[in-house]
Amino acid sequence: MKSTHTITLARKMLLAFLAFVIVLAIAAIMVRNTITQKLADISKLASNVENRLKPEQALLLLHQAEDDFQESLLDVNGPKSIEYKTKLTQAFNKIDTLLKTQTDTTQLSAAQSNQVKAWYQKKLELSDRLFALKHNFDSLLTVYSEFNKQADQNKQPVVTTNVKSRNKTIKSNTDTVLKAITVEKKSLFSRLKDAISNKNSNPNGVIEITHNNNTNISDRATQKIIARDRLDNAKKLRELQLQNVKLLSMQRELIGLNTRISNELERIVNDLKELNYNMADQLKGMAFKNYQETTALLNKFYLASLFLVLAFAALLILFIVQLNKAELLLRKENDRAVNMARQKMELLTHMTHEIRNPLTAIKGFLYVFAKTTLTQRQTDMLESIKGSSEMLLRTLNDTLDAAKMENSELKINAEPFQPYTTLNQVVESMSYSAAKKQLNLSYNFKGEQEATVIGDDFRLKQVLVNLLSNAIKYTNEGSVTINAELLLGETNTLQVDVADTGKGISADQQANLFSKYYQTSSAKGQVGTGLGLFICKQLVEMQGGKISVKSSPEAGSTFSFYIPYKK
Repeated sequence: MKSTHTITLARKMLLAFLAFVIVLAIAAIMVRNTITQKLADISKLASNVENRLKPEQALLLLHQAEDDFQESLLDVNGPKSIEYKTKLTQAFNKIDTLLKTQTDTTQLSAAQSNQVKAWYQKKLELSDRLFALKHNFDSLLTVYSEFNKQADQNKQPVVTTNVKSRNKTIKSNTDTVLKAITVEKKSLFSRLKDAISNKNSNPNGVIEITHNNNTNISDRATQKIIARDRLDNAKKLRELQLQNVKLLSMQRELIGLNTRISNELERIVNDLKELNYNMADQLKGMAFKNYQETTALLNKFYLASLFLVLAFAALLILFIVQLNKAELLLRKENDRAVNMARQKMELLTHMTHEIRNPLTAIKGFLYVFAKTTLTQRQTDMLESIKGSSEMLLRTLNDTLDAAKMENSELKINAEPFQPYTTLNQVVESMSYSAAKKQLNLSYNFKGEQEATVIGDDFRLKQVLVNLLSNAIKYTNEGSVTINAELLLGETNTLQVDVADTGKGISADQQANLFSKYYQTSSAKGQVGTGLGLFICKQLVEMQGGKISVKSSPEAGSTFSFYIPYKK
């Protein structure tokens, strides 16, 4: 069996079904991937380990800052004080970042979004507490700065005056030392002898008294200096004691403030950690619930798609079966119709042949009768019989040509001819009909009259005869003009215009003018089959040309056509 249009259509439908299935499968895969991606995002959001570790990291920074604070109290100007400030600031920043972290709620339901909003409200409360702690932290830094200044002042050296004494022993009172010397009683001569020999009877006592007086004067000056230094040292000692008391008070205040900040931060971190854990657990539950709902929806979608595909496949198979049955029936009917059309064509051809023979005989007898002597009435009767026979012959020819066109049996011959001569023959043959109606028939040709082209001159005559017949038939007075022009070039194009001064054709009738069996309103009362213009259009288009009409009511009509011919 040959491949017919029905089988081709069935194959196209099958391919369309396969394309539909493929598109549906691709759409299902894309939907599944989209849903899977959304669920993965929700699960990732719910089980974010990094967000869980951030509170522990902040808590670790708090403990490290506490250790650095304790060590900084021992060494004020050491690096631990700077590390304490840095780590505590980092802890504040981490906690603030955790409080400002937000969750995308676009994929959540209304109830879930409200729950997340409640969690963020708690975070806002924790943020307020953290702001108050930051204020306390600023106060702590101020106190810590004052503490460092006081500690630096206590480390400045104390200037004391040291007075060196030449004596190791300093007495607080002055004594006069008198040494008793025993004097021997001598005679006058003995004393004179001692005087002559320069012998001092008591020199040590006088020297010793003078020495004691000088030492007592030096000790009194030294004691005054020492007493003044003792007063200065006592005064500075009292100042140092007061500063130490103040430092101890500031240290206790610093320790207490640091303890309060650390404790409050630990409570905030613990609350935040608990809040994050609750949020993570709730989001896990939401994600799991969404996953279950989405999976159920996806399964329903798959089942519905599978049902639709199966139903469509069953209907398609049923349609193909019915289509094959209808095709077989149609082929039978088509073969039957072709046989009937062929039989009709054979019958039409046979009838045309059988009718043409009597018509030819009638036309011959009419020609013979016209040569005899006839009365005017007889002449009119002969003219009527001649017109009727010509009309009948033309109707037979048009009907036969239309039938051949429907069966694609009409052929276009390719023979050399001269367009000017062919058109002139048609005009001369139609001049008698125009003269009978007292119409002026004129023929104008532009181009080379001796030019020869290759084409079918008989079909050209047939087109022009139909156009001239209609123009003469529907023009009561005036003229009919034929303007022809032969354009020589790569292809020789023959342009022909047939213009009349008849009643014209309305615009709505022009649309169907070249249709089969169509007659205009002006043709009422005229004899015709409505095939003439249809045959003209088919013959012109079969030769690669085109035909058109321009007309207005009561302004005449102009039929134009062109046909390209080979050189």
